[in-house]
Amino acid sequence: MNLAILRRQLTDLRWHVFWYGIGIAIYAAIMVLLFPTFEGFLTDVQYPEQFLQFFGSVGNLGDPRYFLQTEYFSFVPVILLIYAIMGGTGLFAGDEGRGTLETTLAQPISRGELFRSRVTALLIGLVIICALNTLGWIASVPFVNLQGLGLWTLTWASFATIPLVAAFAGLSVLFAAIAPSRGSAGGLMAVLAIASYLVASFANTIQAIHWARWITPYFYADMSQVLSDGVIWWHQLVLVGIAAVAFVLGALAFRAREIGSGTWQPRAIARGWRYR
Repeated sequence: MNLAILRRQLTDLRWHVFWYGIGIAIYAAIMVLLFPTFEGFLTDVQYPEQFLQFFGSVGNLGDPRYFLQTEYFSFVPVILLIYAIMGGTGLFAGDEGRGTLETTLAQPISRGELFRSRVTALLIGLVIICALNTLGWIASVPFVNLQGLGLWTLTWASFATIPLVAAFAGLSVLFAAIAPSRGSAGGLMAVLAIASYLVASFANTIQAIHWARWITPYFYADMSQVLSDGVIWWHQLVLVGIAAVAFVLGALAFRAREIGSGTWQPRAIARGWRYR
């Protein structure tokens, strides 16, 4: 780990991290403060079961747990995936596209050390975003009757999004290391993120494809039950495993990547074992 590179990367990410964190904190506060306004209506209204299942809700939206699961936790992970994809594909492919990566690699630092330092900064940024999100709960929860739903539970639920976002960050780094350009990797990851969300959602409502939810990373995030039932730990371990494998393969590919070649380089993963 190179602390100078770590600090520089965190400095480069600071405004992205700040505005993502503040943005979702404001969203969190608004959802909590709006709940009393709609509580009576949501308690009485009967939504179609398929509609609620699409968003993963299986309870009365007049309950703050199901309300926040549907209106907040079903959307915020998708927003955070944008951070993962933009940050992950930009760690190295961004510099390569600007023509500055070769200059960086000319310094007395190994590719492995550069990779570890920048990836660590990306993950630290994710943790800071979740910490900033807590400000939204602090600014709203004490002033609203959430029927026993406390600040600690909501804060914990916010941090429970980290494994999912880390998994997509790892995949973004991996695809950026083997893709011709950042744009190619980003486009592919955007399709993967959208497909993961839609497949997981439609699989809840269409019995014929119910099995498909098991192949989507979004399903394992448990955002549709994080407040009512909590997370399933082996689901979180699956996401951590995806993240770990993706980062390792990404590191191998980056070690052997031919900078500026403009071609797909999946074989760089195999060649990466020869380099440090």
